[in-house]
Amino acid sequence: MKFSKISTLLLAGTLLFNISCRKDDQAPTPVSFGKYENGILITNEGGFSTPTSTVTYLSNDLVTQEDQIFKNNNSNASLGNVLQSIGFRGDLAYLVLNVPNKIEIVNRYTFKKTGSITTNLEQARYIAFSTNNIYVTNNNFSNVKKVNIYDNANAFVKSIDFPNYAEKITSSDGFIYVQTDGLTYDNNYNEIATGHTISRINPSTNTVDKTITLNDTGIIRDLVSDQLYTYVLTSDAVYTYLYKINSKTGTFTQQEVFDIPYGEKLAVDGGQVYFVTAGKKVHRLDGSNATPLFDVATGFIYGFNIIDSKVFVSDPNFTGDSKVRIYNLSGTLMKTITTGISTNGFYKN
Repeated sequence: MKFSKISTLLLAGTLLFNISCRKDDQAPTPVSFGKYENGILITNEGGFSTPTSTVTYLSNDLVTQEDQIFKNNNSNASLGNVLQSIGFRGDLAYLVLNVPNKIEIVNRYTFKKTGSITTNLEQARYIAFSTNNIYVTNNNFSNVKKVNIYDNANAFVKSIDFPNYAEKITSSDGFIYVQTDGLTYDNNYNEIATGHTISRINPSTNTVDKTITLNDTGIIRDLVSDQLYTYVLTSDAVYTYLYKINSKTGTFTQQEVFDIPYGEKLAVDGGQVYFVTAGKKVHRLDGSNATPLFDVATGFIYGFNIIDSKVFVSDPNFTGDSKVRIYNLSGTLMKTITTGISTNGFYKN
């Protein structure tokens, strides 16, 4: 009887131990931050004179699409006119609206509004962040050419004025880089370069501590960055120039010149640099070479980005629905979707 009782107790203990171990071995249930995580946010600029700006969500597997997610999650509120860009900071998304001079702040995963910035905005364009501040370019292509700085409470701190345009802005390796030149047009709508400078703002002083002069005669088309480098694309009717700037030192460590006309838009994905031309051809930077990948079958490229090896391009309609085509890097068309008015950007969420 004693051996029987001992055996029974040992068996029961073993079962409890095994059950306990199985429970401990179970992977924890992933925490969802909201229905819009793990996807792509697509900005639809909307009309200039009508509040038709919208944001479209597309899941990473390209299966689930939801349009007008700001309206859907904020009691049918209108977003406004001319959604220029989106910037991310932590779990917040900052939606920069050009015409109403406001920035709507939402939770990036639920798209519930959490606040707004309106002070001193004049034709707001693009946004970047440091640890303590928010930086917004303002550019009306006439007399407004500045970067507004706000603190973490969204309160206005100061403006920095520039002699030429303040357009694209990005954060890299502790500094803020601003595209402070670009292009304008003559009376016949021919492109004219406005200069060849990139300005660096030091967040510790909120002053410009370096002006980088590019050594070409093309027009600055785009500026993007990763954690360590800032990339600038310039071009003219004959050449495309690509600069790789060491963000910490503020000097360009690489300048490539390609016999490719009208390079227009940049993207960085997985440590690889890409650009697309006005001729609708996607190129990849391979050392000092620009490798052509494929031609985009679209009338006009308005928005362009490469996210997780997927190439997103928009063929805009400025009064109705736009088309977005999604390719793999081999040029195979993966999907075509319909989006909102004047689709202009793609952002990994």
